[in-house]
Parts: sequence; C-alpha cells; structure tokens
Amino acid sequence: MPKGEVESPDAAYVRLVRAYWLHGSEAALIEASDLGKKLVHDGLPPEDIGEFQQQALLALGQDVPAAPLAVVAAQLTPPLLEVLIAYGLAFREQIEQRYRHEIEQRLEQNHKMEALGTLAAGIAHDFNTILGVILGYAEMTLDLAPDGTPARRNLQHILTATLRARDLVARILAFGRRSETQQVPVRIGAALQEALTMLGATLPPSVKLLTEVAQPEPTVLVDPGELQQLIIDLTINAVDAMNGHGVITFRVDTVTLALEQLSELPPGDYARLRIQDTGCGIPRSVIDRVFEPFFTTKDVGRGSGLGLAVAYGIVQRMNGLIRVQSELGQGAEFEIFCPRCPDQ
Repeated sequence: MPKGEVESPDAAYVRLVRAYWLHGSEAALIEASDLGKKLVHDGLPPEDIGEFQQQALLALGQDVPAAPLAVVAAQLTPPLLEVLIAYGLAFREQIEQRYRHEIEQRLEQNHKMEALGTLAAGIAHDFNTILGVILGYAEMTLDLAPDGTPARRNLQHILTATLRARDLVARILAFGRRSETQQVPVRIGAALQEALTMLGATLPPSVKLLTEVAQPEPTVLVDPGELQQLIIDLTINAVDAMNGHGVITFRVDTVTLALEQLSELPPGDYARLRIQDTGCGIPRSVIDRVFEPFFTTKDVGRGSGLGLAVAYGIVQRMNGLIRVQSELGQGAEFEIFCPRCPDQ
C-alpha cells in the first residue's frame, strides 16, 4: 500500500486473513477480531462486517487455489461470530431501552395532561360562576345608561371583555372535559370543508388554503362539533405562525399502520389528517411542549396556549394520535391519526 494512503476496513480484513492462512500468524487473527469489534463500535451494520469475511475468502481462493477454504472459514468464523453476537445483544438492549423510554415519556405526558385538565376544569367552573355575575350586572346596568355617554361605552367594554373571558373558560372546560361526547360517523373531508367555510370570512386575504382529500373519503367516529373545533384550532395556530401570510395545506387520506410503525397505536386502518403551514416553524427546544395547556411562544396577549391542548384532548377522545414535525424557518406539519370507521 502506498505510503500515506489509508487502508480501508475491507482491505485490512483481506490482508489479515491472508497473513493468518499463509503465514500462520495468530496475531493477524486477533487483529481481525479487534477490527470487527472496532467496526461494531463505529456503527457499521453487521451484514457489512460479514461481507468482509466473504471478500477475504474469495481473495484468498484466487491467490491460493489449493487452500481448503472450508477449513479457513471454519477457523475464521468463531471470532467473527463473537463480534456479531456482541453486536446483536448490544443492539437489542439499545432498542429495549429506547422503547421503555418512549413508553415512560408517553405515560408521564398522559398523567400530566390529565392532572392539568382536572385542575383547569375545576378552576374554570368556579371562574365561570363569577363571570356570570359580572355579565348579568353589566347587562342590567347597560340598560340604564343613556346612549352616547362615557358610562355606556365603559359598560360595553366590560361586556366585550367578559364575553372573551367566557370563551376562554369554555376552551379550558373543553380541554379538561371528561364526560362522554356524542360520537357519530363523520366524513373528515366534509367536516374540513365546512370548518374552512366558516373560517373563510375571518382569515386574512393573504392566507391561501389548499385541500387534498383522497377518495374514497375516510370516515371516523367523533363528535362533529369537536372535529370542527380541532380543525379550526389548528388552522388558527397555523395562521398565527405565518403572521397572516402564507399557504396552509390540508391533506386527508387513509393509511394502514403495521405494528412497528407507531408504537402508540395498534395496527390497523386509520384516517389521516395533515395540516401543513409555511410559517416560522417550531424550535426543537420547545416542540415537545406544544400540547401542554397554557404553554405558548406567542407574545403576551396574542394567545392563551390552549388551542393545541384542546386539539390534543379531542384526538385522545377519538382514540387517535396527534404529532408535529417542524424545522425553524421551514414551517410545521401537524399529523393526526384516527381509527377509520368501516365504509358505510
């Protein structure tokens, strides 16, 4: 090998096999085993390491046609098998640890969301009672205030703020709701079009909406009002992420999930809704927290941090899964999987 040239692992393995067989060098056999272990440590797939042995035997057969390759292979196989078994055990342990970690994270997230939902619902109920009193007295006093007076304008501002607070309480209650909903078969494409029609008049003209609905259109078991709320919340979130300028693409189709594809869901047929925006994206440092209630990256006064938490709760009640993929500056995509109803 020319001076200064780096020997490739497969060439090194061939050289060591030749040295072992032609010169009886036990040191070469040990070095070959050490090379295999180093390749495992570097992350080389085991099938590639096994390929080195085959290349070495073929090269030796060309150089020494009289060499009994079966004997050579028998002597070289034990150290190679030792390497591959160690690799397999380490890989299995790594997969088991990763799976346990994912399950623990999912359970921790579910417990946290349930606790927060219970707390939020309790506070919201009490707060709703107080708001009812404020709203009632403000309306009665407004009837007594003359038109055009500062007092009437102030009361109107109080009413507006109280109604906004009531809407916020309704969202908190929706997140913390534990009662059974009225679930019926609903076509996702039809619900999507209806929700976007309602939103159309309120969205900035600089926001473009695109829809792609696969046929036959999938049906899911859901409360129709909750499905529309889910779509509206995710759409408003996308509009905010784009600062009112960009494209939101809605895609509806059907996927069949195998056991190994999504550990959070059993295998089967699922309706999939994807909502993709061209916004600013979500930083990696906070992407795991976006579904937490009251967590928001928006400026003060621009959001309550409940939209995605409510969406998360709705998908949970549909026995589905919601996840997000995003890169800073590349927008975000929310992907929702829900069990598909048999065709009606």
